[in-house]
Amino acid sequence: MAVRKITNTNKTKHAVVSSKRPPKVKSKRYEENSASKMNSNSIPEILPQRPQQKLKKTHHENGAATYKMQCWAHTKKGIRCCKLVSPREGEPVPIPYCDVHLKSGDGALKIAKHPIAGKCLVARFDLPAKYRVVFWGKRGPCPPCDKEDRAISFYPPDKVSGKNINIDGSKKTNNYNGVLNPGDTADMMQYAQCPGPNERQNMKSTFQYWGVRNGELGGSEFITSEKVPAGAQLCIWYGPGWWKERGIKRIDIGTEKYPAPLRAKIRNQTKKQVH
Repeated sequence: MAVRKITNTNKTKHAVVSSKRPPKVKSKRYEENSASKMNSNSIPEILPQRPQQKLKKTHHENGAATYKMQCWAHTKKGIRCCKLVSPREGEPVPIPYCDVHLKSGDGALKIAKHPIAGKCLVARFDLPAKYRVVFWGKRGPCPPCDKEDRAISFYPPDKVSGKNINIDGSKKTNNYNGVLNPGDTADMMQYAQCPGPNERQNMKSTFQYWGVRNGELGGSEFITSEKVPAGAQLCIWYGPGWWKERGIKRIDIGTEKYPAPLRAKIRNQTKKQVH
């Protein structure tokens, strides 16, 4: 123990100061294992989930993956699910939704009716930047473009690391293995609309996949690129060729009830008109 002398104008005190380091305070950056924080209005404060870590040898036993992840989903009251998810098909890392939320979806989001697109994906609560959502579906061949489809390409991750990157850090794209078709599933990301000419995306793919080659199910990670207010749409970019291949005209998809994020130029013009 070390003794530090503290001098006062009236008298001298001796304070005992421990030479030990103060205990570490657990970071509040990510939410795990507990309910979301509540603000003064009893509205849950949703925090971003912890990103998937690169696997180590200790996460494998007899050649099989043993890595478990906490379910990423929330209830409709904003409470984070505490269930741990185990590999379902021997994949290095499981789709981070428990069986309950694979069937019901993430309660922090909701699917709403859209006057033009049919349905859209909306934030139920205020979502932070880097909030993680899974696009998942049944793996299979790519359907023809003349049929309605919401499938995305599937690139199975490395069996050991659980990641989909090369040694130099670049994305691994030579392991294409069909598509993930969300039809006949409870996947919610399939209803995320593509922003129109005057709008912009507020979600993006991280190129993190879950599943095994030629497996039954697979998933892909999407994260919010900014804060998304409750009631706003979650929008992803479909790609420049998606519309042309289907002969569909790209239009703005934001509505008064469920707005979509505007491009900076359009947003500034709108502010000037209001003032």
